[in-house]
Amino acid sequence: MNKTVIIIGGGIGGLFSACLLCKEGYKPIIMEQHGKIGGGLHCFERYGELFESGIHFVSGFEEKGPLRKLFSYLNLLDKIHLKTLDKHGFDIIQIGSEKFNIGIGKENFIRIFSKSFPEESQHIREYIDVLYTICDHIPLFNLQPISDVNYLTEDALIPVGQFINKYIKDEKLQKILAWNNPLYGGNEEQTPVYIHAIITKFYIEGASRFIGGSQHVADAMATMIIHMGGEIHLNKEIVNIEVDNKKITKVIAKDGSEYKADYYISDIHPSLLMDLIHTENIQKAYRERLKQLKNTYSSFLVYVKFKPNHFPYLNHNYYYYNNYDMIWNTINYHLDDFPSGFILMTSPSKNQGKYANKAIVHCIMRYENFQQWENTYIGKRGLAYESFKKEIENKIIDKVNEVFPNFEASIDKVFSGSPLTIRDYLRSKDGSLYGYKKIYETIFQTRILPRTKIENLFLTGQNINLHGILGVPLSAIITVGIIIGDVNYLINKINNNQ
Repeated sequence: MNKTVIIIGGGIGGLFSACLLCKEGYKPIIMEQHGKIGGGLHCFERYGELFESGIHFVSGFEEKGPLRKLFSYLNLLDKIHLKTLDKHGFDIIQIGSEKFNIGIGKENFIRIFSKSFPEESQHIREYIDVLYTICDHIPLFNLQPISDVNYLTEDALIPVGQFINKYIKDEKLQKILAWNNPLYGGNEEQTPVYIHAIITKFYIEGASRFIGGSQHVADAMATMIIHMGGEIHLNKEIVNIEVDNKKITKVIAKDGSEYKADYYISDIHPSLLMDLIHTENIQKAYRERLKQLKNTYSSFLVYVKFKPNHFPYLNHNYYYYNNYDMIWNTINYHLDDFPSGFILMTSPSKNQGKYANKAIVHCIMRYENFQQWENTYIGKRGLAYESFKKEIENKIIDKVNEVFPNFEASIDKVFSGSPLTIRDYLRSKDGSLYGYKKIYETIFQTRILPRTKIENLFLTGQNINLHGILGVPLSAIITVGIIIGDVNYLINKINNNQ
């Protein structure tokens, strides 16, 4: 009889863990609190359009890319529909009135920036070479066997701002090269450079968007899981985990139903997991560490459905910052002048033409701005909350309209999500986008291992290794590899899959 594994949470980590377990002959049983599978891949319908809740663009599907290898191994590559972003500017950055393009491909990246900053040409090459070298020494990023857990060199752990400034002398370019820090919750003086290196190289190698939204990726994985004998239970929020003699004996859902398995994987935030386990079954020091670690910031999202044939489809992500200082300090806004920056993304449809059907505007936001309503739930937060949310939404629309003067006039329908929306839909602590905050001085405190002191409980998800569409699947490989008894065996199978 196949060994069973209950997975708490049907997000990206839960889905990848389940798929990998199926390939090893285990029976995964996913318990998802919502009515739809997917977590960050989840799309929801509003006004006749599908909108993404978390994953808005991806990479890793280029030749020899890590996600291409992983989806090939799972026999799902042909189920994934992608549109590659503009090679000569997959990201466009506007700072005040100045614009810069980020090109796909290492040499293209160097060429485009060297054209704008010719005096920094050699420094740009040195910077990107070292950045790539840092990534080359991270085995899991390259789907290579792990021989030493201490693969991060001293250079990879210095603050990202210090790293950039070491190679780049032009003060404007120093800040421009940090354009993507909203994708990892970056802090100039705290974030270790390896986080910046992984995210930067990952997208330079081949940025794309999911055609029609990311839900089809989650659905393809769910179909595979069920076809191979796994189970997916929706609307099953786990509220209690019973432990005896350092082993989980069962989990109990909100509706009172109980479930048992040989192993258990948690795909929810570790501090939220601690709330489900009686205090006597978890070491106090471990529990307190997971509770007290700082989380990355949250976001405010504005979702737009456009009038037909009004707003152009942008085959790139558009970053805007009020000024150069705001690139690192977007989080340090005052509500009076919010937002100090935004990311605008239009989403491709199956037969994408000249005009966009919809867009998402992402603005970094602190959880504290909505904290007074934290004891409320979606749809029941009250008029004061709705009024404040609408005020923020309008501020963002006004800011985007300054950059794209036809934006507001192109809107057919608009709605928004606050940090509380993110918290409740994605079950992330304080609406955190990227899990625990990585700080170079205390990096090993935020290194959460998949194995726990409870013998049959394992962790996965963005808090365990790295966040996002790259980091979470890689974390799932480690989690499943530990359960089956050999991480490198699993890595080799994926890496050598034909």
